[in-house]
This record gives sequence, structure tokens and C-alpha cells, in this order.
Amino acid sequence: MSSDVEICNIALSRVASTQPIVSFTEKSKAAELCRVFYGPLRELVLQAFPWPFAESIVALASLGSPAPGWAYRYRYPSDCLQVRDIVQPGWRRALSIDQQIPFKIGYDAGGRVIHTDQPEAACRFTFKVEDSTFFDPQFADALAWRLAMDLALPLSSKPDLQQFAAQQYQTALTLAEGSAFEESQDDVEPESEFITVRA
Repeated sequence: MSSDVEICNIALSRVASTQPIVSFTEKSKAAELCRVFYGPLRELVLQAFPWPFAESIVALASLGSPAPGWAYRYRYPSDCLQVRDIVQPGWRRALSIDQQIPFKIGYDAGGRVIHTDQPEAACRFTFKVEDSTFFDPQFADALAWRLAMDLALPLSSKPDLQQFAAQQYQTALTLAEGSAFEESQDDVEPESEFITVRA
């Protein structure tokens, strides 16, 4: 498990910076840039992919007074970075295209809201993980490459280094997509009614 500073130092090494940082508050250009970039880019990488370690499913709080064209209005979860699906409470299986429940994000005086036609809706979402001890290694690697993209020009002035970091970031996301859900097992699909009748 990497710390925030360790992830930044990996990113710095990837843009040929030979001086690691000890903390975000030290007086150096690298530390100042890491302090500026780290938080926003961490959220950007969390939003880029439905990382299993950052997934949550919660029942939504109904607000009543639905918007025109929608049956229900719910409060957007406070720690949510990206809504992935609206689901029925107790539903675990991944939704097929024809099962996906339509929704739209809106705003009111209290903040963001979710419009949908689903009663008693629950929400599967990516939440804001700030504690780096929860990061899985692939996320930490992708975040370090994403940081390297923004650090490349101010620290090395080499556009080709920035382009290389961008390519490596996309590769890291692709690798994560290939293995992120290997630590889970979906419910067995029920047999079709046609097969059950034949038996």
C-alpha cells in the first residue's frame, strides 16, 4: 500500500525528477506541484473507472416533488463522485442493457439530486476515497501515471515525456479493467423458462 507521498514520488521519478519529496509542505517546486495536482487528479482517476475498492451501494433519500417527466427525486449521496447505476434495493447482479434504470442528475437549493422513475431506489456509485491505504495497487499505478502527465511539462519541459505518461496512463486503466472484478463472483444466471419447461 502506497502513501500519498510515495505515489507522488513514483510520478516524479517517471518524469525524470531525481529529487523525491518528503511531504507536501516542504519548500520545493516538486512538492508545491504535487500539493496542487494530487487531490483533483485522485478524484479524476476515481471517476475514470468503477474501481471495486471505491464502490458503494446506498438507498437514496427521497425528496418528494419530482421534476416534470420523472416519478421520483432523490438526494445525491454526499460522498459520491460518480453515479454508476440506479438499482432496486437488494439487487446484486450486474444490470444488462435492457435492465438499466434511466436517471438524470439535477440540482436544487440543497445541492445535486437524482431524477428517476424507480421507487425506493438505491444507487451504485464511486465514492471519494481519500485514505491511500485503501487504494489497490493498480489504482495507485494509474494515479502515478496521471500525476506524471501533469508534472512532465513544469518539471522537465519535455512534451514527449508528457505524451509517454499519457499513453502509460491509458495502458494502466486498460489493465485495471481486465482484472478489477476478479475478486468477485456474480450470482449464477437463472435458467431460462424454455429450458426449465423442457426438463
